Amino acid sequence: MKASIVAKVPFHFRGELHEPSAVIDLEDWARRNLDKFADLYGLVAEASGMNPYGYELEVMEVSEMVFESPTGRAVDFYDSENQQFDFDGFRQDWRLELSFQGLNRISEQYLSEPLVKGSEMHQALQAAYQLGQNA
Repeated sequence: MKASIVAKVPFHFRGELHEPSAVIDLEDWARRNLDKFADLYGLVAEASGMNPYGYELEVMEVSEMVFESPTGRAVDFYDSENQQFDFDGFRQDWRLELSFQGLNRISEQYLSEPLVKGSEMHQALQAAYQLGQNA
């Protein structure tokens, strides 16, 4: 797990404070193309052993989710002041990094040299990749 974050949902139920949480593997989340919040509430509930049909889950689902303890590349997309995470920005960056890794393999195979991020060759290969994606 190169990038992760802890998702936590503090809420009160029957007079008690509950703070279920789960460590989210962000690369797995991006790979599976999960919905930002609907799936995260489910992951937190599952990790916390909540009854999937209970009122406790319903109360949790209408409570605000906060985030903490980012690791790896997740740190760049974390707003510690508001305890929020830029999931869209992370997913976009993850996809760019994934495409760069593929383009780098092509560069090493056909040009016998590693690809340098931001170089003219990188830009040319990225443009060709985008053209292929849009075709």
